[in-house]
Amino acid sequence: MRNWLVILGREYKTRVRRRAFIISTLLGPIIMVGFVALIVLFSQSQETNSKILVVDSSEILSFSINEKGQIPSCFECFPERDFLEYRFTTEPISEEEFLESDFTGMLEFDDGILQNSKALLQYETTPSMRVKSAIKRDLTEAVERLRVRMESDLDYETYKRLKVKIGLVTQDVETRDRNAENKSLVGWIFSMFMFMFIMIYGMHVMRGVIEEKSNRIVEVVVSIVKPEALMGAKVAGIGLVGITQILAWAVLSWLLFIGFGTYAESSGMLADIMIESGNTVSSTDLNTFMSSHEDLSFLMQINWLAMLGWGVFFYLGGFALYGSFFAAVGASVEQESDAQYLLLPVMLPLIFSYILNIQILEAPETTLATICSFVPFTSPITMMVRLSMGVPWYEVLISAVILVFTVYLMIKLAGRIYRTGIFMYGKKPSLLEMLKWLTYRNR
Repeated sequence: MRNWLVILGREYKTRVRRRAFIISTLLGPIIMVGFVALIVLFSQSQETNSKILVVDSSEILSFSINEKGQIPSCFECFPERDFLEYRFTTEPISEEEFLESDFTGMLEFDDGILQNSKALLQYETTPSMRVKSAIKRDLTEAVERLRVRMESDLDYETYKRLKVKIGLVTQDVETRDRNAENKSLVGWIFSMFMFMFIMIYGMHVMRGVIEEKSNRIVEVVVSIVKPEALMGAKVAGIGLVGITQILAWAVLSWLLFIGFGTYAESSGMLADIMIESGNTVSSTDLNTFMSSHEDLSFLMQINWLAMLGWGVFFYLGGFALYGSFFAAVGASVEQESDAQYLLLPVMLPLIFSYILNIQILEAPETTLATICSFVPFTSPITMMVRLSMGVPWYEVLISAVILVFTVYLMIKLAGRIYRTGIFMYGKKPSLLEMLKWLTYRNR
């Protein structure tokens, strides 16, 4: 055990003392805090059909026909699509009726929509970006047409003044949460960093193993510690380096955030913004500003302690899982260029889970998102998106147990490959041959 800790300490100390690590740790939060625009790519929606109940209580955009019930005044404004259809009514249904119906959303508005340009969309499961964009586009066109019809003498300038852009206030019908979308974006950012750290430090593990094998250092080290223990110490030491940088980034980012908030408060910047938005205040603090700001209030509702705690756990589990694979690949080759073809099957699940998160971000409550949060090869990445929105504790616990069990099993299997590979020179093993190494018993 003492030798194992010595190896772990050496791996940790040699890396945290490097100039590149110190510079990246200090500059990382500054770059992140200064990065104000995120480019997010959304893929095609996974939903096959969304059925929206439009509650037009004042008959602003619809009228009644005895045979057909309520129909829209502008048919071309609400076209039937393969992924979206509308049904109109003047009376809203109860929460129980909505949950039992086949409607996926309930859109409510009254004559105030002509002034405030807002409508309330309630849902049982979060609608995709494609559906919400179509609803906003259809509703905007319908309101614009209505306002044009209300003008007896219309010219171009009048028409430009009448143009309106409808916004949706989305709300989960069960939790009454109106910020689910923004919270899922926070989870996606967590998962992005999870992917980045696992990939970067996993490559560090592989390069370290290749270097020690090429220099024949490993032959000396295994004389005092078992190969499996050597691999475990190397993975654990480099994993702790990643944790150190993650925690350092979190602390430095928080300090920068607090520093900026203090400056904004003392300079009156927050008060000026509040006054411009219509709030008559002379001064305000950062918490009040964020709570009252429509686009920032959701940040106050996220359980950051749980996000950071579970983030550390899933990073450790994910890194132990993939780090052992990277170590096995490094032990099987003599130089990094030879490892490229072996890295593909190792990196595919990791890359797949990252790409999958773009779809999960668009529809975070789908069956696909739930299943992937339990699969151990994708859960360290995908669970972070669901955690930001709130996940039942037993689902997180089940995912964690599955991950721990898989990590234990995979480390055992990777250790067998590592034990055989570090003593092989002058040969490039195939994947089939590496699978045979799993059957070799410890001698």
